[in-house]
Amino acid sequence: MLQESPDYETPPSGSGERSIFDRPLPCTPEELTSDDDLEALIEADRRRNELRKYAEYELFKREAKRMADALEHESDIAALDARSRSLTEFLAEKPAGGPRYDIAELLPVEGNFTLLAAKKTGKTTTTVELVRAVADGEPFLGRFQITDGPGNVAVWDYEMSEDQLREWIRDAGVRNTGNVHVLSLRGIYASLRTPATREWAVRWLRDRRIRIWVLDPAHRAMTGFTTLGDPNDAVLEFTETLEQIKREAGVRNIGLPIHTGIRGDHARGASRWGDWPDAIWTLKKDDSGRRTLQAEGRDVNLQPADLTMDPNTRRLSVPVFATATSIYLGPSDVDKLCMWLANNPGKHPSKNALTGIFNISPTSAAKMMETAQTLGRIVVRRGGPGKGHEAWLTEHWEAVQSAQQEDAQGRQMEL
Repeated sequence: MLQESPDYETPPSGSGERSIFDRPLPCTPEELTSDDDLEALIEADRRRNELRKYAEYELFKREAKRMADALEHESDIAALDARSRSLTEFLAEKPAGGPRYDIAELLPVEGNFTLLAAKKTGKTTTTVELVRAVADGEPFLGRFQITDGPGNVAVWDYEMSEDQLREWIRDAGVRNTGNVHVLSLRGIYASLRTPATREWAVRWLRDRRIRIWVLDPAHRAMTGFTTLGDPNDAVLEFTETLEQIKREAGVRNIGLPIHTGIRGDHARGASRWGDWPDAIWTLKKDDSGRRTLQAEGRDVNLQPADLTMDPNTRRLSVPVFATATSIYLGPSDVDKLCMWLANNPGKHPSKNALTGIFNISPTSAAKMMETAQTLGRIVVRRGGPGKGHEAWLTEHWEAVQSAQQEDAQGRQMEL
């Protein structure tokens, strides 16, 4: 007959004794005590086995998650491997040469751009003109060549009604309408921060073989990202998301029209807007109605160029050329002069010097300098003794004037 043993209570923490659930199972009949203790020991053993199964299952889930993450980011890892090479290999991939552009002078190959403009300046009009140029392969604004000819362009418009957007694009006179893919998103919640929407966007862009993707305006396209609190953090995550979509969908360029303040100098909302684009296009309109387009960025340096608008078609063009449908004629003489001055900041040629630099006649040199001065692109100053008039880029001359004023103020303070 089994001998009863006294009941055991769970020892207090730190007592050094083990609870009944931690004791090893009895091995002989003599070690078995009451039926209650036997059932408790059996229950403890069952519990240990059950906990082990759950622990093994938890380890299985963790391993499965690690494998799922690896599969999800397999393409990212492959891209990292593909882009890893020595400098020797890197330099050998492309021969030395000048910058390459998808839009001449304005947008480097596979680059992104922002279009900064104050309200009612012509931001949407400029965007529509870009759409027409890319779709038809004609020079943007009649001047900036679309390097690879006609291509597919996508417009995600968050601002205009479908009817208004339809009329504006129709008035632009796009010939290759099949190259333009329009998505009107006014009043629709579609956040690219949502994985399902992001995956849908990749398929949509890839299936249509989109070359340039325009999201107008940027702050509406950021739906869902603005809840992050810090606007700079929101812009960073938004643009990184766009880059991911761009790579996965095979898109070549992304364009973001962005509203500015009244002066039109800076994007509203976050300073980080200036970090992401390869080219920043700035559209301005003064009180007289005069519009100018300026561009700066990586291998991009376009001084303010005057724009004219056809009131009937809302077509924009650079007045140096006849029409927006004319063939690309290359930089104007004024542009050539300004580009030369930008590349040679310490030199300020006279009219006689320009004849040798550009291999032109004295009359052409005089006209070049006079036109550039009239447009406000350069400042013409009298040189030193025995020298003629010299050409300065406006910003270079303003920098010199500012430095001279600071020096004069410093001397006054010393006195």
